[in-house]
Amino acid sequence: MAAPLISIIIATKNAASLLPKCLDSIRAQSFRGFEVLVADGASTDGTLDVIRAYADVVTAWDSQPDSGPYAARNRVLPRANGDWIYFLGADDWLLNSLALETMAPHLRNAFPRYRVVYSRVQLIDLGGRLVDELGEPWDRCRDAFRSCCCLAHQGVLHHRRSFEEHGLFDEEFKMAGDYEMLLRELKDKDALFVPALTVAMGFGGQTTDLSHAYRLLDETRKALVMHGMAPPRMRWAYLMFTAWCYLKLHRVIGDRAARRLADVYRVLTLRKPRYSGTV
Repeated sequence: MAAPLISIIIATKNAASLLPKCLDSIRAQSFRGFEVLVADGASTDGTLDVIRAYADVVTAWDSQPDSGPYAARNRVLPRANGDWIYFLGADDWLLNSLALETMAPHLRNAFPRYRVVYSRVQLIDLGGRLVDELGEPWDRCRDAFRSCCCLAHQGVLHHRRSFEEHGLFDEEFKMAGDYEMLLRELKDKDALFVPALTVAMGFGGQTTDLSHAYRLLDETRKALVMHGMAPPRMRWAYLMFTAWCYLKLHRVIGDRAARRLADVYRVLTLRKPRYSGTV
């Protein structure tokens, strides 16, 4: 049997209410040259029953205690047979049945010039509201990427050669491991942008929770320093200060009020509101 073009890896833990939407979106794909590997972190909420119910979609899975999603991915990566590796969370889903078919011809032609290919991503809140759309051409975001994370990993596919060369995810990271991995590849190489909306990200997870913003920024800065890329001093002082202020406000006035204040701030700085609709 020919190896699949794409290996989809899903790290889960206690995601029984979310995982069916993700797996349904994969089941619906017109392109069938993929495999699905699920690494579960010893769920206790019925997630394993969901995985078993999708035996026609899930190629292989395991369930054991781990230290987080990067450890889970590392556990199953050696079992991936695809040329391209695609990481989804249980709260992500492919937007339509043509998502993988849209990406496939670009993937077949990308390597060896490109080992990272990415598309556009929608952010959808818990109420089903479109919060934002992410993704722009590499020539517009290359410089920004090398000073902060601006690629949504839900839209990113990695060629397997990148992992063979750079190794697995650094499990010391809990939130910015995707960015650190991408820095290994893209600090001196280019990525290929596919201008299509292919995937939705459930907005409200750990990396979009403003109460975790300070830790996410701190890990992002750590990743840059590891790769000899000094973060812009004034910009990062500003970002860390605003994240620290939000963290303090969150503790004093609570999540709902803090999110509303964050959106007021976004409007005042000429950006779309993003957070208050997720509560």
